[in-house]
Amino acid sequence: MAVTEAQYCKVSQLFAKLLNNEQREGGRKESAEEKIMLFFSYFKDLVGQEVTVELKNDLAIRGTLHSVDQYLNIKLENTRVVDQDKFPHMLSVRNCFIRGSVVRYVQLPPDGVDVDLLHDAARREARGA
Repeated sequence: MAVTEAQYCKVSQLFAKLLNNEQREGGRKESAEEKIMLFFSYFKDLVGQEVTVELKNDLAIRGTLHSVDQYLNIKLENTRVVDQDKFPHMLSVRNCFIRGSVVRYVQLPPDGVDVDLLHDAARREARGA
C-alpha cells in the first residue's frame, strides 16, 4: 500500500507526539522506556527490508535491516553510502552496526509502512489506552 502525503503527515505527527512526551488522559506521561519499546517493536517488523539511516554527522547509509535492539542500535547488511562523493572512505563497508544515539532519521520503504496499524496506534494513543 502506497503512503500518501496526508498519511505521512499523520504518522509524523504521531511520532512527534510520542517523542515529545505529551501527557495522556488521566495525567500520566509515558515513560521513555514505553516510547522506545513502541519504536523497537515497529522496527523489528521491518527486519529484512531496505532502509536508509541518516546519522547526525550527515552520513546516510542504505542497506537491508538485519536487526535492531532495545537501545535502537541498528545492524545493516549490503550497505552503500548515499552520497559517495562526500564519504569515499565508506565505499568498502558492506555491513555495519549503528549506535542508536547517533541516528537522526530512518527512512522507510513506502510499502514497509502499515498505515492501518499506525492509524490504530494513533487512536489508542489519543484515547490514552
